Amino acid sequence: MMLRGLAIATASTPRRSILSFVSNQQISSKVSSSLPRTLASTDRRFLVFFTARHLSSPTSWNWTKSAASSPGTSSERGGEGDGVSPSDAESLAQREVLDRCANLHSSIMPLNEKLRGPLARDSDRGTSLPFVFLVGNHSSGKSSFINYVIGRRIQTAGVAPTDDTFTIIAPGPADVDQDGPAVVGDPDMGFSQLRQFGPSLVHHTQLKVRSDVNNQHFMMVDSPGMIDSPVSAEGMRSSGDGAIMDRGYDFQGVVRWFAERADVVMLFFDPDKPGTTGETLSVLLHSLSGMDHKLLIVLNKADQFRKIHDFARAYGSLCWNLSKVIPRKDLPRIFTMCLPVSSQTHDNAANSSLSASGEPSHQPQPIGQGLADLHQTRDDVVAEVMKAPKRRVDNVITHLSDSAHLLLTHARIIEEVSSQYRKTAREGMLKEAGVLTLGLGLAAAGTYGGILPAEIAGGAVATSVLCAGGLKWFHTSELRALEERLTDSEGLGSAFRRTHAREVGEADEYAASVWQRIRDPLRMSLASVGLANIASVSESEINELRQMIDEDIPALRRLASPTHFGTKK
Repeated sequence: MMLRGLAIATASTPRRSILSFVSNQQISSKVSSSLPRTLASTDRRFLVFFTARHLSSPTSWNWTKSAASSPGTSSERGGEGDGVSPSDAESLAQREVLDRCANLHSSIMPLNEKLRGPLARDSDRGTSLPFVFLVGNHSSGKSSFINYVIGRRIQTAGVAPTDDTFTIIAPGPADVDQDGPAVVGDPDMGFSQLRQFGPSLVHHTQLKVRSDVNNQHFMMVDSPGMIDSPVSAEGMRSSGDGAIMDRGYDFQGVVRWFAERADVVMLFFDPDKPGTTGETLSVLLHSLSGMDHKLLIVLNKADQFRKIHDFARAYGSLCWNLSKVIPRKDLPRIFTMCLPVSSQTHDNAANSSLSASGEPSHQPQPIGQGLADLHQTRDDVVAEVMKAPKRRVDNVITHLSDSAHLLLTHARIIEEVSSQYRKTAREGMLKEAGVLTLGLGLAAAGTYGGILPAEIAGGAVATSVLCAGGLKWFHTSELRALEERLTDSEGLGSAFRRTHAREVGEADEYAASVWQRIRDPLRMSLASVGLANIASVSESEINELRQMIDEDIPALRRLASPTHFGTKK
């Protein structure tokens, strides 16, 4: 409760939250007269306190120190002694939301470890900077797009696959490269969990720190272009847990790891391979499911079409292939765009572009007057990418909410099945103790009262011991059978329906999706540990999680949301 109290200490700021206040008011000596003077001075003192606290503290990355200290210089803050610019104040308020989310998330990790819960180890630790994750077919323009957004030629682009590594591109004061072991070993960057995918992935990861780039406040992560593997199913395709290993590591698992932590995820297609690469569709189905709120699907290089029917065929083919793996009637928006010709020719000077039919074309010919639309769409996509730092706040709160719901469902079902197991075990022990006590009591009464001969008393003792042993064996077998029934798919499903009767009755799809996500891991965890060894869950721990979901997370949402007419700030 102490952590929770700290985490929402300013969530109940009178009448307006810190974030909405700094987003809409000039924090200076000229505070809007529509606000009470006492409220304005209170909020200003609060922000000045956090300005001194945060801007004076060093950041954990050497290459981010200059970026962290660049905003909020004395000239930007104004000449007044305690003035804070709106951008600095908003940044500080967002940082406070992130700190509170980290505290709340850390507070539930002990319970997760105690119950062998669904949350990954160190899942409460994010990356040091927000980041954009790019994935897609080879030669779909991922590297060229990164170069265009960053404003420097960093990634090598080409028609053939040019890179087989996950490349993290980060802003910094000087150009520095680091290999995979150094990146994964850095305790502050937030990529240490990549070790779980093995040394092959670690050696296919690299960091590029670059100065004078447009992305001063977020990173971009490029991924190997996806292709269909010629390796047979009998070869290196799968590991013991069914993961495809034709790259030497679980590529789909790695993509999901990055996508879960990314603030924007971009899936690239190109006119030559509009969704026909099986690996791309498999990644969309297994690695990017549930990421719709931050996923941008891009059909790049659309200016290479020379005829309108070529564009129609490629776009229709992409929609057809996407419909096979997206289980919805409505397809998501597909951003059809292109990069400036100068950018493409700079990145692909040695390569001639291809039309949809595969014919060489050294001079791309846009389709009609649609080039302006393609450029506008590109600008829209770049604008979404630039929102990555602001998306980080919402994504972190969403991750906290998701983790709390997963752990709460896990804990409630654990308690439901383990309570039944403990009740049966307790009843069996009472029966065994009763039989043994009855036999020993009769023998003692008969012996000391002179009612029974010693031989009969001894026989009564032996009989009671044998009966207690028989009951012990019977109850052990009964408990083993009960545990199998409780921990199989049907038994866990029944436990979910009992603990979530209201949600089931209301056809709550969110509760059903949470259950689908934890069902198999929970079953395997209980099978390996056993109900006899699983820790019990107290009512206070359940209430702590419920309070976090019902009170703390909504308070953070209000603090982070923009001001609107329906706000309750």
